[in-house]
Amino acid sequence: MFDKMFSDMQSMMKPYQESFNGKQFKPVANLMLIQAKTLEKMGSEQTRFYTECVEAVSKQFEAMGKNDPAALQEAQFNFAQDMQDRVSRLFKTSMDILAEARESANGEIESIKAQATAPVAKTKAA
Repeated sequence: MFDKMFSDMQSMMKPYQESFNGKQFKPVANLMLIQAKTLEKMGSEQTRFYTECVEAVSKQFEAMGKNDPAALQEAQFNFAQDMQDRVSRLFKTSMDILAEARESANGEIESIKAQATAPVAKTKAA
């Protein structure tokens, strides 16, 4: 989905890129691509989490009708632990996705800084 949006944006920006030799917009385009991919990963993780939770809740309601009152307390406790594990996994996965995006963005920013300081260093040396 984001790939199509990104390619549409690139085709829209092509005349402007050609007038600037395409160099000025490349870092911004790369940062936007990093953001789009991150949002897509986060969205898919949220969708997976929501689907798993809905399935777990429905199974829990089914089990509540079948279990005797003594087993119900244990089933509720197990359900709560399972949900806690799911939330913890989602949090860890989300943090990993964000850390990966931050590293990619930092790398892009560092390359922008290097490009910005390179012409200045050449003129000072001359």
